[in-house]
Amino acid sequence: MIPARLTSIFIFLIFLQYSALFAQQTFDKGYAVQLSSAVKYPRYARTEFPQDKVIAGLLNATIVSPYQQSSQQTSLNWEEICPDEKGYFNSEKFNYGGLYLEFESDKKEIMILDCSGNAKVYFNGIPREGDHFDYNVTKLPVQIEKGINTIYLTGGRYPRIKAELYKPSSPVMLSTNQMTLPDMIFEENGEKSGAVMVINATNKPVMNYVVECIIGDQKRKTEIPTIEKLTFRKVPFSINELTGIADKEIDVQLNLLTNTGEKLNSIHFKIKNKSFKESHDRTFISKIDGSVQYYSVTPGNVKDKISPALFFSVHGAGVEARNQAAAYQPKDWGHLISPTNRGPFGFAWEDWGRLDALEVLELGKSLFKPNPKKIYLTGHSMGGHATWYLGASYPDYWSAIGPCAGYAELHGWIKNQPKNNTEIQRMFIRANNPQSTKLLASNYLHYGIYVNHGNADPVVSVEHAREMRNILGSFHPDFAYYEYPGGSHWYGAESVDWPPLFEFLKSHELPETAEVRTLKFSTVNPGVSATSNWLSIYQQIHPFQVSKGNFEISEDSLILSGTTENVKLIKFDLAKVALKFPSKLKIDDQEFIISNSKTEIHLRLVEKGKWIISEQPGKNEKGPHRSGNFKDAFRHNMVFVYGTSGSREENQWNYYKARFDAEAFGYRGNGSIEIIPDKQFQPDEYRERGIIIYGNADNNKAWDFLLKNSPVQVKNGEVIIGDKTIYGDDLGCYFIQPRPDSDIASVGVVAGSGIEGMKGAHANQYFVAGSAFPDLTVFRKNIFEKEYDAVECTGFFGNDWSLEKGEFVWK
Repeated sequence: MIPARLTSIFIFLIFLQYSALFAQQTFDKGYAVQLSSAVKYPRYARTEFPQDKVIAGLLNATIVSPYQQSSQQTSLNWEEICPDEKGYFNSEKFNYGGLYLEFESDKKEIMILDCSGNAKVYFNGIPREGDHFDYNVTKLPVQIEKGINTIYLTGGRYPRIKAELYKPSSPVMLSTNQMTLPDMIFEENGEKSGAVMVINATNKPVMNYVVECIIGDQKRKTEIPTIEKLTFRKVPFSINELTGIADKEIDVQLNLLTNTGEKLNSIHFKIKNKSFKESHDRTFISKIDGSVQYYSVTPGNVKDKISPALFFSVHGAGVEARNQAAAYQPKDWGHLISPTNRGPFGFAWEDWGRLDALEVLELGKSLFKPNPKKIYLTGHSMGGHATWYLGASYPDYWSAIGPCAGYAELHGWIKNQPKNNTEIQRMFIRANNPQSTKLLASNYLHYGIYVNHGNADPVVSVEHAREMRNILGSFHPDFAYYEYPGGSHWYGAESVDWPPLFEFLKSHELPETAEVRTLKFSTVNPGVSATSNWLSIYQQIHPFQVSKGNFEISEDSLILSGTTENVKLIKFDLAKVALKFPSKLKIDDQEFIISNSKTEIHLRLVEKGKWIISEQPGKNEKGPHRSGNFKDAFRHNMVFVYGTSGSREENQWNYYKARFDAEAFGYRGNGSIEIIPDKQFQPDEYRERGIIIYGNADNNKAWDFLLKNSPVQVKNGEVIIGDKTIYGDDLGCYFIQPRPDSDIASVGVVAGSGIEGMKGAHANQYFVAGSAFPDLTVFRKNIFEKEYDAVECTGFFGNDWSLEKGEFVWK
């Protein structure tokens, strides 16, 4: 990991290159400028609303060049710079700046914008995804207009940016960039899944195309999903079952075929052929978005009669899962698996990174059939953070945990604490509470902890480990702490594969649920974490604040007693509790008699100090299955539905925004998002899938079916929130509601009350780890200048998804 640099410099470059004689256009000089005022573009600030006056100017069509300056941006001092021999423009000022290019064309055509090192791209003012981590993988099909075309690229992780334009080799083409591939396994039969990027450089959706996989004389065809106009999508394909091939590397050819069978282009690559005993990669289809993901395993040298342990190892920033798994020597008492976090940087193991971890954990259990008492969590750096975070969120999953070179909380590491000066700002901080592991510290009592950190770590200071040592020392009876003398951030494989750590893990086992007699469990969001052993916190009084249940069983096993905090509805799984029946349940000084006829009991708080026996609430209420914040809508094989029923410009911006989000999730999360127009949406064809609506009630036809009864309505010129109406065509709105025909899926809404509002809503900071959005947020277009001061309303719906029982703050 590389810590964010905190400066107030904002920079952008102008590059001018007017040659249109060649297929490839490079930019050979530029001009740098520093704004006279302190403007923040927090590259890694983890904020919901980054301030960026250049983007504001682009959206308002008032962006400046060396030859034009608006009244808001004067006294700009331009400095000419040139790229290095590799085509990169390098400047420390890029950390909080961007890159502005102009390209003059004598005709209208489609080209590929190949950019790297940038976070976002605004091509002629239209937002597109960038290449934050300089992987050199972002190839954007763009519409070149006759005349001057403007390109603004915001700074990425490193102080370098590169860009060029070239003509596509084919109107639709395969790319070898960022392929997701399995290792083939000698001992296994059956097809496996891979994924390849397809670029659609046309103005029409690509439908019913086929990827043909050829290995030797074996062929396998896979029909690929629809790819919208002028974008890319990573699509799945099937890899033939191998028979009689012993080579360690196998040549593969992929052909892209049209719906008429015409071959458009081909790519060639190799896949590895391994023994199961070797460290290897495995692929699966994710339930988050239907994409192909991989995870890595290092099988142990475990004797057949031993019930193996399972080591769940989570990687640091910039590290591939396969490299994480390969850092460990095989163990003779267990197997190791390493998920991806949806990418080397991914989501810092939060949000969709967390969901990826949970998917892979279940796959690892299915693959290795481990002893359920011997499942261990460990990780390094950002994965050390994940160890603290996943350990606190799912305390009954782990027998012991071992964070290495980790930090407990993301905001604590980046030293950029969110503002809390206003009620609105505090509501966003509250939405981020599920990531605040220190709020859940009592959950660490479930298991033993081994903290490992180099005492000379320049990346993640050892002070993070010492802070957690002090916190644990105040209440935890079973933890070990070690500082590796002179250890840097990475001091070899021992940074993670540390023998004393594994000896500590080996000495700990997870108790059977029936053996748990004292239970302290906390959660901040039942939709993330609701259950430990025999206790479930099903609903909260105040959403996204800490809820606690502290209970114990008496020595004679006749009384279950305890207290709650911020709990509206609690469930006890009596079939798993070591009670004798009939018995007493005492909760907050109220007593119930329970018979052995009940396998579970729900208690609902109806007023302060008064509990009643209740039925399990319906799936239409909030609960572990679906509990909100806005980000939670983006799962269940989500579909992006953009409105086409408005004006031409409205329809364009609805599509631009849906495409921008799909590209962003594709890049950050190795994703594959289905984008469809509203007229194509049929509820039965997309059953049980999360739906993200782009547009409003006046221009998206899917609104009426999905959101007819929503307490929030967005129309042209207004946002209606219950009995309150906010007027204007510059309002942006994000909110979540349960999908009315599903028990699990949600509807997420990205809406504008007009073109200006939709432009204001275009940023997708909700894909940034460390950002957090309540159930509902309404804001003005000047969000890029005013930040949180532009927010009109934000907050959480009630447990019945209503406004009346929710908690909201207003400007």
